[in-house]
Amino acid sequence: MDRILLVRHARADGHDESDPGLGELGLRQAEALAEQLAGEDVVAILNSPRLRARQTAELVAQRIGCSVRTTHLLEDRTPVPSARRWDDYPPHRWERLREVPAEERDEDGVALSAAWSRITAPDAADGDADGAADDLTGGGHVADIGTGAVGGSASTLVLVTHVFVVGWFVCRALSAPPAAWMLLPVDNASITELQARPKGEHAVVRFNDGGHLSER
Repeated sequence: MDRILLVRHARADGHDESDPGLGELGLRQAEALAEQLAGEDVVAILNSPRLRARQTAELVAQRIGCSVRTTHLLEDRTPVPSARRWDDYPPHRWERLREVPAEERDEDGVALSAAWSRITAPDAADGDADGAADDLTGGGHVADIGTGAVGGSASTLVLVTHVFVVGWFVCRALSAPPAAWMLLPVDNASITELQARPKGEHAVVRFNDGGHLSER
């Protein structure tokens, strides 16, 4: 698999704590996203367990006719520094980081980094990662849709997730400093495109593209 499209879920109607679904605007955004992706060679869609991400992914999958799976790899998480890593972030960001709800906190982005490694692992494309995938996805598999192998026919994996997950994955692709994700605005239903390169690298060729939403 040589392309990953990172998609932030369409706009939800309600507060995150209640796990809201898509509102009217969000449904229109998801429909526009589906139209945009209809011409892509999408082999599978993975989505976060949160309702807003599931609904976005399901609408897209129905439109383009591909499989969709829920995975905890894409859960809504926020990177925060561990006790010894606060200097990785500028002091003016500290108050915001201290306010992150306990259930979303991911110290030093450990879980998010593990998810990125799992999704892009070469052995995932070789079919040898079923056990690790079970552990990380809560029963789902990434073994047959991994992105680690470059070559063959062009194919695309769509990941429907959350704003800070997209930001962290982009930072990992670029080997950016830990705090860089806080400088990456990611809009609802936008598309960020990563292309696989040799040696396990990924190039960011499109970021926060919302052109398909201009009339919604």
